[in-house]
Amino acid sequence: MSAKKLFEILVGILAYMLITLLWFFYAVPAMWESGTDAAFIIGTFGTALWLSATASIAVYIIQRARP
Repeated sequence: MSAKKLFEILVGILAYMLITLLWFFYAVPAMWESGTDAAFIIGTFGTALWLSATASIAVYIIQRARP
């Protein structure tokens, strides 16, 4: 594996982890505390989007790992 490819993988993992941590430890608790209907809808939609992105990444990794 080339250094460039390894760097791209590590930056992608770092970006994914940073977005995940920011979403679940910063944005979602602030939305739940505000208590408005719009905040609950945005929180639910954002979490569903995160879940589908995570599932897509997992499927992509599994397909690439096959010989």
